[in-house]
Amino acid sequence: MASIRTRKGSNMLFVDFRYMNKRCRETTNLIDTPANRKKLEKVIEKMEAEITLGIFSYAKYFPKSDKCDEMMALSDRKDCL
Repeated sequence: MASIRTRKGSNMLFVDFRYMNKRCRETTNLIDTPANRKKLEKVIEKMEAEITLGIFSYAKYFPKSDKCDEMMALSDRKDCL
């Protein structure tokens, strides 16, 4: 289950979740407000559904992430098995 958090010293929200048995933490451009938390909860619900269905695309949600290439490679490897 994913969670919404903030880093110490920052007011920006980030998502903490597991994908391909790895812990992933991705920063958003959203400031920590009740409205932004609610918005991010809806995105997380969709992400979790796609992960469960096996159709999640890391690049779709986090295209500028440093982990994007690694996660896409893991996903591609899984699809080849």
